[in-house]
Amino acid sequence: MSLTPIDSRTYRVTGTPRCGILETTCQVHVGNIGGDYHWNGGTSTATFASWPTGTTRTPQFWTYACIGTLCTNSARVNGSPVTRPHLIRALTASLAAQDDKARTARITGTASAGAVIKRNGQQVAVPSDSGSGAGSWGTTVTGLSVGQNTLTFQQVVGGTVQDQASVSVNIGAPPVPDDPESITGDDLWATVARGGTTTVSVTYTAKRAFTTPTGTIEFTAPEGARFVTGQDSVRGEYRDGSSWHSFGGDSLVNGVRSANGAKYTFGLGNRNWDVAKDQKFRFGLKVRTPADIATLESAMTGKLVGRVDGGTFDTTATTATIIPDQQLTAAATDVDADKLTAKVGGSAPFAATSVDVTWTRNGVSTTRTVRPSAGTWGVDLDALGAGGNTVHVEAFTGERSLGTVDVVVRIEVVAPVFDAVAQFDTDVTKQVRVGGRGTTGATVVIREGATELARTTVLPSGEWSVTIAAPNRGGVRTVDAIQMVSGQTDETVRVPIDYGVAVRVTSPGDGFVVSPVFPDVRIAGVAAAGAVVRLSEQGVPGSDLGTATADANGRWSVTTPPLAPRDQVVVATATSRGANTTTSTIALVTGP
Repeated sequence: MSLTPIDSRTYRVTGTPRCGILETTCQVHVGNIGGDYHWNGGTSTATFASWPTGTTRTPQFWTYACIGTLCTNSARVNGSPVTRPHLIRALTASLAAQDDKARTARITGTASAGAVIKRNGQQVAVPSDSGSGAGSWGTTVTGLSVGQNTLTFQQVVGGTVQDQASVSVNIGAPPVPDDPESITGDDLWATVARGGTTTVSVTYTAKRAFTTPTGTIEFTAPEGARFVTGQDSVRGEYRDGSSWHSFGGDSLVNGVRSANGAKYTFGLGNRNWDVAKDQKFRFGLKVRTPADIATLESAMTGKLVGRVDGGTFDTTATTATIIPDQQLTAAATDVDADKLTAKVGGSAPFAATSVDVTWTRNGVSTTRTVRPSAGTWGVDLDALGAGGNTVHVEAFTGERSLGTVDVVVRIEVVAPVFDAVAQFDTDVTKQVRVGGRGTTGATVVIREGATELARTTVLPSGEWSVTIAAPNRGGVRTVDAIQMVSGQTDETVRVPIDYGVAVRVTSPGDGFVVSPVFPDVRIAGVAAAGAVVRLSEQGVPGSDLGTATADANGRWSVTTPPLAPRDQVVVATATSRGANTTTSTIALVTGP
């Protein structure tokens, strides 16, 4: 049984009732979703008025059957959760109010509940849900220009632009004593270098001729960029025909840069500008953009406020800035032919949200997705094949591809070398480990003469290792590490294992007489460097007469506690590197 939305109001229900041959009424019911609907089975169409849009319900199904007037409901069965779709409403927008002095407008309208309303790519409102699938929205637009402003809004549902609507707002010019706005700011665009310095200009048009203006201008840098320091004065340019020429002196003076470098404020230079009516003039400031800037489209503005003879001005020039995104690149590093691994990485467009890396792994095409950081990406590849491995890289912003690039990773295969070496742990209680490199899958057997001590298999990484029990004797033990491929001996490496000297008591001599007055005895000797030597009385379980560790030269000594007044044999037991155990004894005699 199932329930599937057809649209925001209608659902397709499918099911088969379970009834016997005696039932005169046999229906499928569905409920728990803002209403109850029943049908005779198969596929039908239903509506549920009490189910709010955008909410998720779990439908319940049961069989309703009657034999005559005796009717029963079966047990209820939960279906899969279902979300009621929002009703897609056309976007409307209208001017609700405007403030000419503040140059703002209040825009309201209706749209689909759950949609996002955007203007110039930025979210400005989210419609409220009235419960009917439609929602109302509103936003206040600031910074409007005097005159006609066309404001375009887009309705985005589920990440897709559904439609758009435009509103025209005519901002009236503020009253001026003598003349309307004397200077207006132009809207232009410029390309800004990433990770460098670019001179960006804002341009104005004189609506009346003037000579010496008074006032200020405030520049705002593009988002993420900063003004270069030291721009305390600026010489502007005026346009004559199709050419630009510098003014005769500094147009902007007494520059003050904000602490964060995002703004620069100047006074207007007290000089003869000699600007004609409808003539354009501009000011350029140096802007530094970081290499890892994420915002690719922004704007630099210049707010110009002041007076000229017979008029005033309060205008903002806007130069939209565009930063070209960096290209997708890929290069291979850290190629390990033995492990069949490599690292692949490079630069990614800053707009990229993900990078897909595809290569042949163990003979099967494999794709791994990584998220770029600060314009770079990287991934570890494994299970590469011998020779050239083509790695395909594709960058995305969301689901939109930003470009692809291929890189070839070469794995130069060389014959594996079989070797073996013995390594002792710093813990003397641990057995020696013999290991090395060999042919993947080969069997390695450790033998001492004809005696097999251990065997193992070479791992896919080409490495192998085993531990072997100690011989419990001093000196060098020589074993053979034999590599066998397909059951046949391939290579043999002889491995010397130096366990060091066996323990030996050197002082006092055998038969030393223990005085009853001085019953404690200093016993000394030699053993392998680092060996742990424990003294005990032979034949006495649990006896512990002291412990010492042999120094770098193998020397050790223990002073026993007072010994019992009897003849006894003291056993020195040494545990040296590789868990090798050796013993030595000394006979002590009780004195008179």
